[in-house]
Parts: sequence; structure tokens; C-alpha cells
Amino acid sequence: MTPEDANGGTGPAAGAAPGPLPGEGRSEPKGPDDPHDPNDPRDPFRLPRVREGGWRLSYPFASRYLERPNGLLHYLDEGKGPTVCLLHGNPTWSFMWREPIKVLRRHFRALAPDHMGMGLSSRPAAQLRLKDRIDDIGAFLGETAPTGAIHLVGHDWGGAIALGWAVRNPERVASLTLINTGLRLPKDAKIPGAIKPFLGDPRLCRLLATRLGLFSSLLPDRATVRPMAKDAKDGMLAPYRTHLHRDAIAGFVLDIPVYPEHPSWDTLLSIGRGLKALSGVPALLIWGLRDFIFTRRFLEDMRGLLPQSRTLALPRSGHWPLEDNPKRIIPTLLAFLRRATTGPGAKAPGPG
Repeated sequence: MTPEDANGGTGPAAGAAPGPLPGEGRSEPKGPDDPHDPNDPRDPFRLPRVREGGWRLSYPFASRYLERPNGLLHYLDEGKGPTVCLLHGNPTWSFMWREPIKVLRRHFRALAPDHMGMGLSSRPAAQLRLKDRIDDIGAFLGETAPTGAIHLVGHDWGGAIALGWAVRNPERVASLTLINTGLRLPKDAKIPGAIKPFLGDPRLCRLLATRLGLFSSLLPDRATVRPMAKDAKDGMLAPYRTHLHRDAIAGFVLDIPVYPEHPSWDTLLSIGRGLKALSGVPALLIWGLRDFIFTRRFLEDMRGLLPQSRTLALPRSGHWPLEDNPKRIIPTLLAFLRRATTGPGAKAPGPG
């Protein structure tokens, strides 16, 4: 066993003191021509202040940043090998991938960005739509993994964003793994009652999700079947402690296209129409069956959209199945990615 294997891959050893997290904004300008003021709350390059805690020991990764026109996109880049891109949903961040990354980085290059406005990324003022999110990931992968095949893993909103990038770039998709997500409201399914109060009225949604923080504070207790450990819950909520850092949570909710006139309705339809181009791509569906949002009906619908997919159904897991059952999910994911990398028809990976 190599030192890297003993350490779970590249990066600090488990239990090692992690490096400092970003504070509010940058500590100093890049240079005399840098127009960004780290103390101006209107500056999109202002970064969230994150409270340290015991959760940091489970997230021992180096922070990296990609500059975008609307701010700094935070991401993790761990390990070497074929590229796996892990896309989180709402209201999570790259912290949710902490345990898979420790295993994947022994064999793969794991990229885990925080969507703009989420996690440790900047907080731009503008409302971002699904198309903007897909564009962001396209720019991110264009910089970090411009060539070669990519394994996409997406949870919640990250699933729709992953599929959005995939239908634009089918020749580069090595595999798809989707975890408790959705691309449309299935027939005979209803909008989950828990999120109904956040829909319809933008002002009410921003009051509840941004100002009062109800969406992020209540979800952890409903997203898992087993109660989350304090450090895990603290880590998931760390970037969203104040209303100044929660606007994108409301933005994601308001971007759910519940009627045809919605700005993201056509984007979602176009993704669905483009799925035929992915019919030969290996696909894995991982589903917590006690999810109160993406119920079993959503799993059945996704199986219809991706008939080539394999399924790992978890009866005792909820909306965040990685928190409920990581010991079952991570080995399954690793085995699937290895088969998709080396099996017949596998696409050539890029340098990683």
C-alpha cells in the first residue's frame, strides 16, 4: 500500500488540521488594478464567511477558485486519473461529497464545484437560471478538464445541471450517476407539500428561505432517515449561517419550472429532448426511497428517461442518501465508475 493509498489519495491525511477557509472577501486586492472591494457587500467577488468547527476534520481538502464574470467559483480538485465531476443540489455544497471524494481520489480525479451563490463560491446579486448554471459548469469544465471523457455525478439540482451539460456534450460523457433528482414532474405526481410554500410568490420565498433561513435549517432533519451527527449538520449549513449568504437557496427554489411560462421551462424540455443522444452512456440511479421530495415515482420516471440505467434503491435512506448509507453507496459508485472506465466502449479519459 502506497502512502497515497493509506491517506485515501491526495490531500491532507484524515484527521490532519485542514487549511484556513476563506473569510469575507479577499484579504487583499490582486494588484493595483483590481476593482473588487472585499468589504463591499454588493461586490460579487465577496466570499462567504464560514464558521470553523469539528466538521472541518471531515473536509480536509484544498480550496481552489475559478474566476467568472459574476464572481469566484469555489471547487475541489482531488486525485489523478479519469475525471469525475460531482455536482451538488440545493441547499448543499461540495461538503456533501466529502466521503466519496476520499475514496474516488485514489483512482480518479474528483472535481466538485460549488454552484455560484452556494457553498464557498461568491454571492452574485443576479437571479441565476438553469441555463446559467449549465453555462457555469460548461465554463468550469472548459477550464479544468477541457479534453477527454468525464463521469458526471449529480444530486438534486445537480442532476438536472449534469444532464444539461451532457446533452450539449454527449461525445464527452463517460457515464452518468444521478442521485435523488428529477427532470420533470411525473404523471400522477404532485409538487411536494414541503416546498409548496416557497413557490409562487418570490417575496414570500425570499422571506422564508433567505431572510429566515427556513429551507436550509429545516431540510437536514427531513432529508435523512437517521439523525445527522452534529458535525455533519454543521458542515452542511456552514456557508448559509446568515441571510447575506442564502439568496441562491431561494433562487434555486424559484427556478423550479412549475408552469410553461417559467423562464427555465424550455431549458428543461430541451434537456429531455436531448436525452436520446445519451442512450449509449452507462447510467446509474442511486435513490433514497424515503425521499419526501423526489419520491419513488421520480425514480420510475428517470428509469423511463434513461432505460439503460442500473438502479441502487435504498429503502432506509432519504433525500440525502449519502448521509444515510455511505457504506452502501460509495462502493457501488466506485465499481460502476471503474466498469464505465475500462469496459467495452469506454471513452478515452483526458489528462488528469
